[in-house]
Amino acid sequence: MKKLNQLFALFLLLISIPSYSQRRVWEQGTGAAIHASPLIDNEYLFVGNAQGIFFKLDQNTGEVIWKYNSKAPIFADAAVWNDLVLFSNEKGNLFALKKDSGKLEWVVSGNPTQAIDLWDYYRAGPVAGKDKVYWGTEDGGLVALEPNTGKIIWNFPTNGAIHMSPVLEGNMVVVGNFKGKVFAVDADNGKQIWSFQANGSEYFPNAEFHKSPTVIDGKVYLGSRDTQLYVLDIESGKKNYEYTEAGGSWIIASPLVFQEKMFFGSSDTYKFYALDRNTGEEIWSIRTYTRSYATPLPYQNTVLMAGFDGKIRAYELSTGEQIWEFQTSTSKDNFSKLYTPEGKFRNDLTIHSAEEGEKLLNNLGPIVSTPVLNQNLLFFTSLDGKVYAIKLP
Repeated sequence: MKKLNQLFALFLLLISIPSYSQRRVWEQGTGAAIHASPLIDNEYLFVGNAQGIFFKLDQNTGEVIWKYNSKAPIFADAAVWNDLVLFSNEKGNLFALKKDSGKLEWVVSGNPTQAIDLWDYYRAGPVAGKDKVYWGTEDGGLVALEPNTGKIIWNFPTNGAIHMSPVLEGNMVVVGNFKGKVFAVDADNGKQIWSFQANGSEYFPNAEFHKSPTVIDGKVYLGSRDTQLYVLDIESGKKNYEYTEAGGSWIIASPLVFQEKMFFGSSDTYKFYALDRNTGEEIWSIRTYTRSYATPLPYQNTVLMAGFDGKIRAYELSTGEQIWEFQTSTSKDNFSKLYTPEGKFRNDLTIHSAEEGEKLLNNLGPIVSTPVLNQNLLFFTSLDGKVYAIKLP
């Protein structure tokens, strides 16, 4: 009887411990690095890779439904307009394909895009709304196009390369460029409503803006290479406040604004932050030993962070306590080349150049794009060329 009581007590203990297991549902290789987030549309995912191949995948199985060769690398997120899916490539072309068949409907040609350095991972993708498609170009134009034909309706010059997808908010289109300027433009006629100039820093005077701003509750949240995160008023463009990353790191990630907090990762200080959204005061921060350029996601009582180390981490919203992590098979296979078993950087490595360091990091399959959630299924892409689907607890 004593043994039975002990077993029963053990059973009660086991069922009282919450399960934080994540299960890989599927992974689909595409043959080349993926910089873009997957786009969910009904039961399908759309995404392009660095070989210029654009894919339609079955959301439930990862099966390739069709693929289209755009003949140049794809680094930008896609968008959907009615029965069309739209995306851009490095030749500066904007494509519209039929969602069901992948048949080309139209293509608009622009100037080829180019990375300014090793860390310029993103390009401007299209955004659809208000009977138009909005898109930023390498020569600094914010353009509005007719969705069914690709005909340009208006073109607003920003005088700096645009590598982020614009954000449509009400009757405004908001976009930032590589000269550290943010613009709000009338979505109907392309007239400027306001502009804002970032500070710049000693080493990054242009204050390049990489990722799309987060626009919520009348505020624009946007990080820059000048180590600042700016919070602007959506109506006037005036600065509410700015937050400076204490270690002097870029803030590339578009922040998540959720439950009166703002969450984002840094670049070379390898930290993840929770700030008071109204004041910019730090609530908590964690050293993660990885860059994070993706926008965090809320899930249940946690915030999800995607890292360059090929891991997805879940942190408790209030305290920053790590609840669970998921590591891709690519990261597991190569993790010891850069990290100790404790997850810290190895101190016995000699790296002679930035290129050598990035090559070592890329072996892990960095997750540079923002994952997307559909209920408890999380979809994300990696520089290892794969699309992943995992089931969350």
